[in-house]
Amino acid sequence: MNRIVTYINAKRQSTAFTGLLGQADYLSLSVLVFIFTALAFFRLGNTYAPQSFYRTDTVNRDIVLDFGEYTDLSSFSVFLGNLNTRHFSISAFNEVTGAWEVINGEAEAESVFAWNQIDLNYNLRYLGIVTTDDECVLNELVVRRLDGSVILPVNAAEYPALFDEQDTFPLVKTYMTGTMFDEVYHGRTAYEFLHGLTTYETTHPHLGKILISLGILLFGMTPFGWRFMPVIFGILLIPLIYLFAKKLFKDSFVSTAVALLLVFDCMHYNLSRIATIDIFAAFFILLMYYYMYQYFLKDMAYRTSGQVLCDKFPPKEVYTPLALSGISMAFGIATKWTGVYAGAGLCILFFWYTITHFPKGQAFRLFLFCCLFFIAVPLIVYTLCFIPVVGYTPYKNLFDKVIQGTFYMFDYHSNLVAEHYYSSPFYEWPFIWMPLLDANDAVNSTDVSAVSCMGNPAIWWTGIFCVLYVFYLWIFKKDKKAGFLCISYLAQYVPWMSISRITFIYHYFPAILFVILMMGYTIMHIKEQFSWGKKATVIYLTIAVFVFFLFFPVVSGLPVNKEYGLHLRWLRDWILVL
Repeated sequence: MNRIVTYINAKRQSTAFTGLLGQADYLSLSVLVFIFTALAFFRLGNTYAPQSFYRTDTVNRDIVLDFGEYTDLSSFSVFLGNLNTRHFSISAFNEVTGAWEVINGEAEAESVFAWNQIDLNYNLRYLGIVTTDDECVLNELVVRRLDGSVILPVNAAEYPALFDEQDTFPLVKTYMTGTMFDEVYHGRTAYEFLHGLTTYETTHPHLGKILISLGILLFGMTPFGWRFMPVIFGILLIPLIYLFAKKLFKDSFVSTAVALLLVFDCMHYNLSRIATIDIFAAFFILLMYYYMYQYFLKDMAYRTSGQVLCDKFPPKEVYTPLALSGISMAFGIATKWTGVYAGAGLCILFFWYTITHFPKGQAFRLFLFCCLFFIAVPLIVYTLCFIPVVGYTPYKNLFDKVIQGTFYMFDYHSNLVAEHYYSSPFYEWPFIWMPLLDANDAVNSTDVSAVSCMGNPAIWWTGIFCVLYVFYLWIFKKDKKAGFLCISYLAQYVPWMSISRITFIYHYFPAILFVILMMGYTIMHIKEQFSWGKKATVIYLTIAVFVFFLFFPVVSGLPVNKEYGLHLRWLRDWILVL
């Protein structure tokens, strides 16, 4: 009977300790999710793009177009399939000499699943296009006159797959019409997974690209299709960080502030709208820490009940959040190796708490349990994510595929020697010293469509001071909650300090999630210690939202006057438009 009473009391105190969401929480969260969803899907990308394709090889590589009469042609555009950087020899037939005259023997189209323009500026009737690679995939071909109008060759019926989707050709090429930045790797590989083609991008584990492929499966190989799943995970991050904040701070106002900061962070917005794997990795990283903190809460709830249910075994309720934390870590590592960094932070937190709160026998049993969910399960999930991979050479079996793929990843990242104008070292990230320009396209003579990957200055720069404050609480005030946040932050940031390959500002995003939680902790202290704290917080949040919309045109791709983008150059190295 005593044990039953103790169990009921523990359940009650566990609920009271962790805090349930009330009506105000649901209202705040619903509004924030709605706002972000509307913003994220706004001009996400076209729901159409050329789907049929024409394939050339070493035998069938000549395309001869007849326009019926001599015409002044300015250019032709090709929408490449899944093979990047294709080369062409462009010629015009001279009916007087009876010979082909080379216009451009080294023409090139680079970007997959995007329109690539090749200039002609030539008067001709017969246009010869020879693909000089062993293989080439062209989804559509559009020829334009000097006045910009589209002209269809009279023999278009000979190449039906090249001229059957002319209406998909855009008047202006932007991020809306094709791939941008690393979508040429991850979006392409997602497409290859669905069609059993040779896998191009093999420098990261494959779960993120599998997730991208789900959007393509639903909406086709279109900009909207390959960006759909990143948006979904960007949306899911909002309730997750709200719940995390509510568990940490037990305060609806602070939790709303935390979620609002995430909603109006420019990088969260950017990474949610591009078909790369970083938003998935960030989601799983935050999720694994959420469940680790749940493990702490579950155990503390039982301790506050005055009795542990069993002297031999830890309470069974503490096993569930540990298992979920391990499963989340498995998904994180199967998406990107940065999940391993996060796992190291989990390990530190787990040992720190378990050794100091459980007797040796119970701690040992928890360690054995964690071997299953933090070692065995991640290995299984990591292995399974290699199933869709198709190699240039056959693999002996799935394990051989995993081993070879893992060694290749390690070799690639450890020996990569490359330069990129928008790369930046780790110590510049908190200051947003070098944003990353994902896309920049001229819309007309004065306007551009630019997509910049950067943080919201009002959030990131303020976050620096909040991080210092929380570290102060941990080191000098021995605040354990601050310690949890600091260790979580360091696990996402410190490993990058030893990386020698080029890095980019978006690598800091998982750490920013914990910066925002630290900002929430700072807000809570200001609110509790100063009568004006809540009002000051509202003013600050208003400023953060204003700054987000100030930069919105250059992070969303919304056509904007180039001069506007130049005025946003707050730091010397910022190039938000070209």
